[in-house]
Amino acid sequence: MPLYEVLGMGLLFVGGVLFVNGMWLLGYGSNRDVATFNLLTGLITFLIVLWWGFGGDASDGTPFNAAGTMLFSFTYLWIAANAYRGLEDQRSFGWYCGFVAVTALPTAYLVFLTGDIGLTALWLIWAVLWAAFFLLLGLERDDLTSPTGSFTAVVGAVTAASGYLMAAGFWPWA
Repeated sequence: MPLYEVLGMGLLFVGGVLFVNGMWLLGYGSNRDVATFNLLTGLITFLIVLWWGFGGDASDGTPFNAAGTMLFSFTYLWIAANAYRGLEDQRSFGWYCGFVAVTALPTAYLVFLTGDIGLTALWLIWAVLWAAFFLLLGLERDDLTSPTGSFTAVVGAVTAASGYLMAAGFWPWA
């Protein structure tokens, strides 16, 4: 399977889980439901990581593609674990989000060098989103819960639409 179709398949689920996570932050949804969707999305993206990172000639992905996708996998697996346990203190996860936000910026630049303006824009949006989670959880800025939830839902819709276009073979920069 070509790189963009596999990426799109993963991003369709990432978009869905981001939307659900945003609604959860806004008070719509339960910890267990969110944990289930995050676990499934984390596993789907982790399978993509394994295929790209270790799949040999069968994969169009690279270790760089795998590493970027692994940032997502660990994000959703960690959210699943925290939601399932009903964990209140999520500062460690917030600091991880800060690390990912910083990592996403040079990733956006490297993707830009490939000519994919759309995926570059997505990486920049995701960097802002992960930075928002760093502020919300790592620095415990509870006053940002509602705006972060709304932004997460919007980013989810944009990510899902992008993933759908990639999976269907209609991504203009592929």
